[in-house]
Amino acid sequence: MKIGILLDEIAPGSAPKLLGWSIKGLEQLGHKCEGLVMVDNGKMAQFPQVYDYHLKGIKIRYLINSFPGVFRRLDFRVPGFSFLSLHHFTSWLFAHHTVDNGEFDIIVAHCQYSTLAARNLLKHRNVPFLLLMWDPSTYTLRKIYRQRFGPLYPLIHVMAATLDRIAYSKARAIITSGKLHHERIKKVTDRPLEVLFPGCFSLEELPPFEQREKMILTYDRWDIGNVPNLFLDLLERLNDKEVRLTIGGFWHPATLKDDFEGEVKKRGLSDRVKLLGPLNEQMIMDLCSRAMVHIHPIEEAFGMQTLEAAACGCPIIIPAGSGVTDLFQHGVHGYFPEKQNFEQLIHYTNLIFADPAKSAEMGRAAWEVARANTWVQHAAQLERILKKYVG
Repeated sequence: MKIGILLDEIAPGSAPKLLGWSIKGLEQLGHKCEGLVMVDNGKMAQFPQVYDYHLKGIKIRYLINSFPGVFRRLDFRVPGFSFLSLHHFTSWLFAHHTVDNGEFDIIVAHCQYSTLAARNLLKHRNVPFLLLMWDPSTYTLRKIYRQRFGPLYPLIHVMAATLDRIAYSKARAIITSGKLHHERIKKVTDRPLEVLFPGCFSLEELPPFEQREKMILTYDRWDIGNVPNLFLDLLERLNDKEVRLTIGGFWHPATLKDDFEGEVKKRGLSDRVKLLGPLNEQMIMDLCSRAMVHIHPIEEAFGMQTLEAAACGCPIIIPAGSGVTDLFQHGVHGYFPEKQNFEQLIHYTNLIFADPAKSAEMGRAAWEVARANTWVQHAAQLERILKKYVG
């Protein structure tokens, strides 16, 4: 098969991994693959230590380079959103300028916004596409943006629902990373649903659990609507005051990090909180091998960081229902509190540090599951899905 993996941009976080290891895995299985990306956001050049590991040697074609001149130069983000820009709409018009007839048998479009370009390629180049979706737009809007838009929220919600319907309507199938949103999606479309778990890199052997530090680890792309202040509340409420917190990841805008550092100092927690920048894969594996628990307190369509932590034998805490919990069992591999139940989060975190023997058992059990869900398995499952819908 000739396969295109379509993204709007290669944002920090999971995007480089999903793009790079899907393509590498499919190529090892004998297919021809290429990344199709609407616009170069400059992050690959800015953070090569993070991106190169996943994308070195991967062929990437930027759609915008073939757009009419004026549309190449325009760069406008829709006010109030961190993701939606003019490039999404111009790709709807001009994506076919970059792709010739017969170049691809099928395209996997990552997220609803990329389907605007995918619909263009379907119309002008007759290339079918699958939608790989994390969250419905309406869910993301409610989760992150509801307070920001105030009285305009109902109108924005209608627009988000329309975007979802546009994305679903021409896709041959919808790929999700778990079953969290399946019932929501079924209310809107009858398109087939497929589950494809992301992969991970697993340690070959686990270090002794007693060598782990009294450390909570979390890392993410921190932005508007996702700041880690909750972790400071958690530190203040834990029984063991020797527990420390390590936070890694990208911050956008950078002022969010400045505000957070100010809050750490204000609460007198500077000696218990360590802030790191973007993490490369070696740093992730090192930190996940040293921490006693990885916590991701937000419900996610999947939760790739949680799987990565489990792959290093680190007990995990993430809200119940998140896609990654389809792989794991509460109380066996980690703890899955109810969404937004802070008291449960405190309780389960206290259990991790109060009973290291139990935590060690959970970490090893989680590692055994993660070892069966590597990027090799991810590519093989993606191939099986693609073969069902190509042609």
